[in-house]
Amino acid sequence: MNLSSADVRRSLWPACVRSHNFKEQLAAAAAAGFTHLPIGLVTYRALRADGYSDGNILDLAAEQGVKLGHYDGFSAWAPVRFNDDLPAAARAVFDISSAECLEICQRLQLDNICATGTFYPTQFPVSQLADCFAEFCQQASAHGVRVDLEFLPMWGVPTLADAWNILRSANASNAGILLDTWHFLKGTPNYALLESLPDGAITTVQLADAKLHSETGDLFADCLRFRQLPGDGELALQKVLAILGKKKGIVNIGPEIFSDQLDLLTAEQAALKAWQASADILHRANYPGA
Repeated sequence: MNLSSADVRRSLWPACVRSHNFKEQLAAAAAAGFTHLPIGLVTYRALRADGYSDGNILDLAAEQGVKLGHYDGFSAWAPVRFNDDLPAAARAVFDISSAECLEICQRLQLDNICATGTFYPTQFPVSQLADCFAEFCQQASAHGVRVDLEFLPMWGVPTLADAWNILRSANASNAGILLDTWHFLKGTPNYALLESLPDGAITTVQLADAKLHSETGDLFADCLRFRQLPGDGELALQKVLAILGKKKGIVNIGPEIFSDQLDLLTAEQAALKAWQASADILHRANYPGA
């Protein structure tokens, strides 16, 4: 998929600018040339609590020429929304029903959902997960919304293979895989499977780098604090992007970098650094249009 095509979204995932407010995030996205800024439940509820209507939120985005695109972080498609031991901060992200999630999508004109599983690995059989995912995709389709399934090595859909097994069994026309390079490469990277996936299986790509060794000894803590700009770390990003660049159907790409270091920058500085690093690594990987 040609990155320069008007059909490809350049998303600034909020993690890159998480220490700044929504207005600053939007302005930074616009300044750095991003087309979209996803929004999640915590940000949405905070804005509403501060007196912003749904129309106000859309107006803020429109003023910057940025669209919202993805609802960022949804788990209620699965048999359980989350287990009792999920940390409170994560609960705040995922504590929403399917109906409310789709209602927010309608209110904010969001046409994609980033879905994941916050249950335990192997807690449910693939057949059950696929049925649940298919049912939610059908609900989302009625609202004109696509669903991207993200795999995370720490949670219930830990690998690309797990996500692909659910996706192909669900057989939903409005679904695809969200591939986060950090999760793929810090988990169990399966290059043969990645090469073999058909066009359209992967629809969204998030870019992040890291050191090969753990900074904390805890993968989840590393994920939320020590990601690095694409190309600054030791992961095989170019190898992954060279494979992805040959595939059709990837319509959304951009950085998702949870980083203590980025948190110290202004929103515009963080967004500019994130996009420049992303553009550089895509160019080095000969990604089409980069």
